[in-house]
Amino acid sequence: MQSFLIHQDETYMTNSPDPTVLTKRIKELEQTIASHEQSIVSLKNKAQVFDALKNNISDLIHSVAPDGNFLFVNQAWQDTLGYSNEDLKTLKLMDIVAPTCQASCEVIFQDLLSGQKVKRNNTVFIAKDGRLIKVEGRCNTRFIDGTAVAMTGVFRDLSEYQVNAQALLESEERYRNLFENTTDLIQLVAPDGQLLYVNRAWRETFGYSEDEIANLSIFQLISPDCQDHCINTFKRVITEPKINYIDTVFTAKDGQKINIEGNAICKFIDGKPIRTQCIFRDVTQKKRMEEELNKAQKIESLGVLAGGIAHDFNNLLAAVLGNVSLAKMHLNSPDKIHSYLENTEKATLRAKGLTQQLLTFSKGGAPIKRATTISDLITDSTAFILRGSNVNCVYDFANDLWAVEADEGQLSQVTQNLVINASQAMKDGGTITIHGRNITIQPVTDLPLVPGQYIKLQFEDQGCGIEKEHLSKIFDPYFTSKQSGSGLGLAISYSIIKNHGGLIQVHSEGVRGTTFTIYLPAISDEVVSQNNLVENDNVTSIRGRILIMDDELLVREMSMEILNYLGCKSTAAADGHETIKMYLQAQENNTPFDLLIMDLTIPGSMGGVETLEKLRALDPDVKALVSSGYANDPVMANFKEYGFCGVVPKPFSIEELNEVLSKILAPQKTKLTS
Repeated sequence: MQSFLIHQDETYMTNSPDPTVLTKRIKELEQTIASHEQSIVSLKNKAQVFDALKNNISDLIHSVAPDGNFLFVNQAWQDTLGYSNEDLKTLKLMDIVAPTCQASCEVIFQDLLSGQKVKRNNTVFIAKDGRLIKVEGRCNTRFIDGTAVAMTGVFRDLSEYQVNAQALLESEERYRNLFENTTDLIQLVAPDGQLLYVNRAWRETFGYSEDEIANLSIFQLISPDCQDHCINTFKRVITEPKINYIDTVFTAKDGQKINIEGNAICKFIDGKPIRTQCIFRDVTQKKRMEEELNKAQKIESLGVLAGGIAHDFNNLLAAVLGNVSLAKMHLNSPDKIHSYLENTEKATLRAKGLTQQLLTFSKGGAPIKRATTISDLITDSTAFILRGSNVNCVYDFANDLWAVEADEGQLSQVTQNLVINASQAMKDGGTITIHGRNITIQPVTDLPLVPGQYIKLQFEDQGCGIEKEHLSKIFDPYFTSKQSGSGLGLAISYSIIKNHGGLIQVHSEGVRGTTFTIYLPAISDEVVSQNNLVENDNVTSIRGRILIMDDELLVREMSMEILNYLGCKSTAAADGHETIKMYLQAQENNTPFDLLIMDLTIPGSMGGVETLEKLRALDPDVKALVSSGYANDPVMANFKEYGFCGVVPKPFSIEELNEVLSKILAPQKTKLTS
């Protein structure tokens, strides 16, 4: 039987087949077939991947024969250019290239066919509907045995990118124009304060050129008066991602002060400050207009004030003049004279009170302060006003309420004004609640107060409230919405609190009542204790030699009469020169003066301060009491700083002068009786 063997594509017969060789050969064939099958599977997988890529990729892919015929295009290519498979049968590469690009594309095509590499090229394709499609792509050539068989290109449609890029450029241009042409002052600042960029309005306002900005820091621009505040504000801006209101003063290149206000916010990346963006407005002119408006309003208020003062003083002068005239008509009737003089004294005291109120209201009016705890003062003043009324008061003071350094009379006046207003707002009765709390004002605050310790007082009523249109005028002099009342109460209260270094605010919501809030600087308890120690050392009976210095003869004569009545020996001088002469003469005669009562102002000559300076140079132990009708003079409030040992404001009563002299001359009495 014949067998057929196959070996190296040759077929032959053998009469004696070798089973071992045959088996080996069969295994080799099986391995070869399995390897081919694996290759086929791998190729199919790659073909599927390639097919998925070419059909799903957004880039345009085509393969072209050396003669320009299309061998292959992907789905994106057809979707973008619109050509069908049927169109591709008769279409050549140069048919889809725009005429303006055909020459350059032909050169590139020939370079590719010759084996040169082209990294990137831009051209324009023509879609079936005539649209021009700008593309950017890479191309390479496949060779077989050194012969080019296909050129494959992968292109990206730049139309959308160019539209977006153009839109971006236009947007940038719009914002740049807005940035440069706005009248607002815009600046970008690095976290260290270095200016990064400013707009034209900024440069024109402050007078710096673009070249100068590169070496300029924000801290070089801030006015010296605003440095500390602005540094703290800048630190806050670069630590929190929120908008911060800015109101400060910058110094221009020529030294001019520019008031600015606006907002600042910091941009952060990964929690780190990158730059601060600030938009300001030059409000210098606005501030000036506000100042002029305030001046006009003050002039208007002064007109109202002057009219009110004239009315009140004319009434009091009428009472004084009328009672004096009546007393002169009844000289033979002591009882009637006494009655008329009492009425005259009452009218005079009311005139004194009005004068003190006006001096308190005037600019620079300084209170005569002493350390005190305010809770008792408020309680006593309130109880006095509400006695016999249908209004109740609830006190809510902290047990450890800090002390204040204040003019007790003035603060009592503030309390009475607020309580009177509250009680009048509750015609059918009600409750006034007065709160007192300790509060510490931090460096960063919305309140216009110096940082430190304060007491916060709140006067709450259950009355009819204050109308919204009246709130802005509530502290104006002689403004009142009531039929009775002078309209000076709240204006004077405002001035008193301001002169104490504090703040008074009002809040009212229609019929829900009104709350007045007062902030007063607090002091330590040690000051109160020392002050009370001095105040408690009272001696009622007085003796001593007193020299009076006053330019007004009537005042000198009246003062001497009072002092003689109190048991003192007194004499008087008209000015500083005469005072020094008489003081030295008394020392030479071994009859020195125990005390001087000195007027603060002597027209055309030395006043109390200058005269006392010269006397202290001659006698460091000289004692002097300052007395003046200018109760708003700082010497009256800070008399110890000027060398005086006491103060008595004019006009004064016998009782008031006696009280002051008793305290000052008490050591003298002790020395005489020892």
